[in-house]
Amino acid sequence: GDRDHLPMVVIVWLFSDFGIKLAMDNNKPMDAVDAKPKVGTGVKGITPNGIVFDVPLTAAPVGLSKFLKPATWSLKDVLKYSPIFNFLIFYFYPESAGHIFLFLFLFWRIMYDGVIGYFLYLQSKHQTLTRFFTRSTDPEATFYGVIKRIVSVGMGEDYDFKQVPPHYNAWLGWRIVIDIVLNNDFVCYFAFCLSQFQVPQELDAWVILCYTGGLLLSLFALWSKLDAYRVVEDYAWYWGDFFFLIDKKLTFDRVFSLSPHPMYTIGYSFYYGAALITRSYPVLYVSLVGHILQLIFLATVETPHIEKTYPDFVRWDPVEKEKAVLLYDRHTGYFRKDLIIFHNFNPIRSGEISLIILIFYIIITGLVFPSFPLTFYIFQAMFWRCFHSIGLGYILYRQSADNAYMSTFFAKGFTKNEAFANWKTIYNLSLTMTWITFLCAAWRLSDPIPTPSQFASFNAFLSSEWLLRQIGGIVLILLNIWSSVSTFEVLGEFGWFYGDFFIDEIKAQTLYYTGIYRFLNNPEVVTGCVGYYGMALMSGSPVCWGMAVISHLLVWFVIERVERPHMEKLYGKQVREVSGVIETVKEIVSPQFKELEGKVKEFEEKVKEIKSEWKGTLEKTLSPNVKRRHR
Repeated sequence: GDRDHLPMVVIVWLFSDFGIKLAMDNNKPMDAVDAKPKVGTGVKGITPNGIVFDVPLTAAPVGLSKFLKPATWSLKDVLKYSPIFNFLIFYFYPESAGHIFLFLFLFWRIMYDGVIGYFLYLQSKHQTLTRFFTRSTDPEATFYGVIKRIVSVGMGEDYDFKQVPPHYNAWLGWRIVIDIVLNNDFVCYFAFCLSQFQVPQELDAWVILCYTGGLLLSLFALWSKLDAYRVVEDYAWYWGDFFFLIDKKLTFDRVFSLSPHPMYTIGYSFYYGAALITRSYPVLYVSLVGHILQLIFLATVETPHIEKTYPDFVRWDPVEKEKAVLLYDRHTGYFRKDLIIFHNFNPIRSGEISLIILIFYIIITGLVFPSFPLTFYIFQAMFWRCFHSIGLGYILYRQSADNAYMSTFFAKGFTKNEAFANWKTIYNLSLTMTWITFLCAAWRLSDPIPTPSQFASFNAFLSSEWLLRQIGGIVLILLNIWSSVSTFEVLGEFGWFYGDFFIDEIKAQTLYYTGIYRFLNNPEVVTGCVGYYGMALMSGSPVCWGMAVISHLLVWFVIERVERPHMEKLYGKQVREVSGVIETVKEIVSPQFKELEGKVKEFEEKVKEIKSEWKGTLEKTLSPNVKRRHR
């Protein structure tokens, strides 16, 4: 019955975007929700055409007191809260509610990431939404009065529709659209989860583990979104910087030091919490699709806009102009569109031709000659891993210690540029072959691909362990690719090819932790090896898992024994002992522990006082009896 769904209703609703907005409102005094603000924010806004204005105070995204009083709803409130009526589908179409909500969620998710994303893209490029709103709110326009009333509802006395720039009014109108789409998006997702939830027949250890894990993920998502909102507030929550900028310095601390773009990354962990709570494969797959669409929105819409709007904040070039000439000069520079995996591939260069031929032979032996023993592919993958980590690691170690690599080339009459060019070719060849040979080994060690006849139904296929392993492996591989790309964006060619081991013309100065290094000291060890585990997961082979662990340990060994000592030699105490994530966790948790420690000490003091009082009372009681015995 409906009561069976109550735990799911409470748990998932609490950690929704919709519930988060209500929770944010609950933290404010009741007067702050209903009463019209009488003062402004004290923040100056500036439009793309240079108009400076006082930014009026906006109301909370969702007012709980208003939500509980439908009789007081305005047209804006009706549009904002109407998604809740989607739950009536459970009453009218109970048998097909799951399919209906699946369709509705995918529709609203496409509206969010596709349609809204497209209009934000146009707004970023051409101020399309602002221009459209300006035309629509011309006093001679047909719907001028209606639009003015709708936009002005809930605003305080510091707001005047005619006095603020049209960019701000366009943003207020845009907020209404966002509320409609985002609230429908979540309500339909929640309703779909609800349709898939079933009360377990018995509460065993696995069910308790799923509920506990799902609850923890949901709580973490709730905290991360609330903490992110603490920084960005309504302005960035509704993509305000697509319309105008504000003269206010934002401190991106706490959750912003745990993960890049926390609103779109760890803020969506409640999706996977819901999958655990429902113990439903369809919920998991739908959650993955929804999250992937959100990340595509981030990559194609929001990130380009951030790079365009805040170039000094997102772009950091560690190479000064005179150093750039040294490194990238057309005739004497050390870097000239070098091959990085397959990027900058040039078929007329001998190194690229050799790499392609070698990869061709490796793949052919794996696909065309299945009679080759499995030990061949395992040995091949481990050979390249040892060559890359131990062989090249030793070269770097000796180069750092006594310039051995360069000295070998100098002794044979080669220049420094020629020696370093040779190193770059060897390094890229080794790195590429490490991954290609591991992939071939994983392919040969993998379980046979199941045929459709092995599954009783499509639902059985969706619930199969094989499909779950493939999807999990692909996710890990994509995470590894993102990590490698993010690492290269920070290091550039100079850092990617260990330039500070070879190019001594550039002296070490200040060590910066930017990009992915803001969160991790060595992303190669943390996220840069998860692709191996992804391939092992997809293969289902214990041997492949062992190869992944060995590869991971060898990467860690080179970092600890070669790279870190060299960094300490160049930068001294600037090298961090712990990562930014750990430092942030300590900052967040430390005050809580100190408060707990204070309460424990206070409790101990009270216990000592009580013990002293009892001891005094006991001595007074026993003292006369002792005296009588002595008599």
